[in-house]
Amino acid sequence: MLPFQQGGLDSLCGIYSLVNAERIINKTSEDDSQELFNSIITFLDKEKLLASILTEGMLLTHIRAILAEVIGDRIPNQRVHFAGVRNPGLNKFWHESSSFLADNSKRTILLGISGVHDHWTVIERISERQIQLMDSDELCRLNRCNCTTVRVRGNRRHVLHPAQTYFLGDA
Repeated sequence: MLPFQQGGLDSLCGIYSLVNAERIINKTSEDDSQELFNSIITFLDKEKLLASILTEGMLLTHIRAILAEVIGDRIPNQRVHFAGVRNPGLNKFWHESSSFLADNSKRTILLGISGVHDHWTVIERISERQIQLMDSDELCRLNRCNCTTVRVRGNRRHVLHPAQTYFLGDA
């Protein structure tokens, strides 16, 4: 029998992803990141959302509320780039995400994925073949050949969700 690891019984990846995204953008210290984490937990508790998020995970509406109410101006540009767009397909998603990150080092992308993982993570860089992550669950990279924006099929076991993807950073 193997022991549970941190995150094995909780669904805090959304909170960690928001803290990691803010850290990438603002080069935040560990102490300031801890303070932001505490503020997010306090907000979720006050809103009576903490218990359900701990056990069931975070929805896009929760992400939106935390960005608006807790993070605010710490991240001036917060947008769901593909909102209202019918599934853009992997090539369009990859190209537009790569272009957004290439323009400025004070940007990152908050990404919702499913398939092998039901997870929120943060994209640091994108090459032609791979997404590099700053992830709370030790997920380091996603190879393009294993990604899709539709459904798991064959080797395409990582489903990227453009409609749940926040482009974050400065203007």
